[in-house]
Amino acid sequence: MFAPASVANFGVGFDVLGAALDGPGDTVTARLTRAPGVTVALITGDGGRLPRDPRRNTAAVAAAAVLAKAGRRGGRGGGIELSLEKGLPVSSGLGSSAASAAAGAFAAGLLLGVSDRMNLLSAALSGEHAADGSWHGDNVFAALLGGVVLVPSSDPGGVLAPFALRVPARLRIVLVHPDLELPTRLSRGVLPRAIPMGAHTEHAGALARLVLALSSGDLAAAGACLLADRLVDPKRLPLVPGGRASLDAMLSAGAYGACLAGAGPSLVALTEESRDAERIGRAAVAAWRRSGIAARARVHRIDRRGTRLIGRRA
Repeated sequence: MFAPASVANFGVGFDVLGAALDGPGDTVTARLTRAPGVTVALITGDGGRLPRDPRRNTAAVAAAAVLAKAGRRGGRGGGIELSLEKGLPVSSGLGSSAASAAAGAFAAGLLLGVSDRMNLLSAALSGEHAADGSWHGDNVFAALLGGVVLVPSSDPGGVLAPFALRVPARLRIVLVHPDLELPTRLSRGVLPRAIPMGAHTEHAGALARLVLALSSGDLAAAGACLLADRLVDPKRLPLVPGGRASLDAMLSAGAYGACLAGAGPSLVALTEESRDAERIGRAAVAAWRRSGIAARARVHRIDRRGTRLIGRRA
């Protein structure tokens, strides 16, 4: 199973807005076993950093949730063995843990006859929760379902009903990843614990404008909404060396808007199909280089397929 990279938040869409990106992602291979439970046989591409303990591995936790639900329904025995190939860097803001969780849930679902992705949401969410201890479905639901998704709730005990936004095919996401890491736990730890009512109202209004602009195809207006965040990115951006200068460089190069990709440290800019897209990425890379930090840029389309089967092994 392949699950794509994703970006979330888009400034004012904290924990409620995510998008799957074409290009890199994580791959999970799964097989049924006689032994009960979920085991992780192999992880590659992570430099030995990720746990093989199935209680802590995001793909395994998601697969175990699917297995447990199937067991309650049908009383099936046996278990699942997973192998994970990481195609995304850890702590990058590219939805690395989400891709693993989505692939783990989808792989287990196919093995156990669960083909409806909406029935895998809670399992994928539980896998993402294992990564940082918080409940947020923006990345993992985008990776699982594909497209740009709005997530009204990530409450594991409530109704999980993300829905897809219609966005224009000309939308391009410029993603710039510096040679830095920013653990999600640290990035979430700097967020304010109390928000004035006026700030909350302003933030909610900006999110509503962003959703409307994306859905109507007004990418310039959508980009402006990325810059309206006064609650999240202003607290997180100082954690990223050279981040402010690189973000400003993207705007100067013609981006409609720019912000942190999820929890950071990567940056994301919103634009449309044109030569400007490549220029935006180069500007951010150059700005980070002036700060002594290497970075890589890529222009992405929206991945509308989400997690999917890419081949079978004997």
